Amino acid sequence: LSRLDQPEDYLLGSVKGECNYHFKFRLEGGGYFQTGVLVASAESTPGGLPVPLKCKWKRRVGDLPVEIPGVTSNMYQISADDVGTDISVEAQPADMDDGHHGLVVGEIGPFELDPATRRSLDNALGLGGSRFTVMQSKLPGEPTSGRQDLVIQVSTEGVRVAGVQGAGYAGQGRDGRDVYAEYATDYPRVIIHPLDTTKFQLVMSESKTFHLIALSRTARDLIALTIRCFHAKKYLSSANILQNLLPVQPTTAGDTPAAAHTKTARLDSCIVLERLAKELNRAMQQKEVSEKVLRNTN
Repeated sequence: LSRLDQPEDYLLGSVKGECNYHFKFRLEGGGYFQTGVLVASAESTPGGLPVPLKCKWKRRVGDLPVEIPGVTSNMYQISADDVGTDISVEAQPADMDDGHHGLVVGEIGPFELDPATRRSLDNALGLGGSRFTVMQSKLPGEPTSGRQDLVIQVSTEGVRVAGVQGAGYAGQGRDGRDVYAEYATDYPRVIIHPLDTTKFQLVMSESKTFHLIALSRTARDLIALTIRCFHAKKYLSSANILQNLLPVQPTTAGDTPAAAHTKTARLDSCIVLERLAKELNRAMQQKEVSEKVLRNTN
């Protein structure tokens, strides 16, 4: 369905499939942002009794649908994992004995960052890092003693987890120092909890994982995206990106000098365009910082 002419309190997704009940797929939260909530609902007839559903949620990255594990209810909390993707739900009656049947599929997206989180992410990237205060999450069977606030320090080179006061804490390494992980192929990485809007895991190595709670839902998304952005910039070099996006075309025997020159000129134009885009982003970041200083001064 079109994004226009929708009620202000929710947006409707597209629905397909055949069933003998009334199905609705809506996005609550005021926009196509990662702060919203998706709700799949059904009624025996429009305005009639509700029909319980069992759902399977998927995230579509390009043309590839990927199932979202651990979510079977009729509601899904959108997160940083869903930025740039479409979300779909496969729903059917939870109890076929009630006389309702049929499988329906709802889809909506793509989703983007809310403006406030986007500005914070741009500032972190422009400054070359950021610090985030989090709490350790108590796992089943663990004592409550020793759980305290931690600080995640994200830089261009890696991620460090430290105590707020620099004192000992349950997440320190065996030698008593802070836990630090440079960006590598698999680490560090952030795993967002599919049900709780503030919980996440920070996997620093094969043997060290932090179970953490962010101060808010958007704070958790900002932590995840900041680490992922710096990770991508560190691990994927410009040469690798150019090689994948702009592979070198070997000159064949049939190529004329003019054709070879055209290919070279096209590559040069792409490189110049990339540099101009970086300069534009840098100028926009400086403009936002200047405006913030002016607002604080006034």
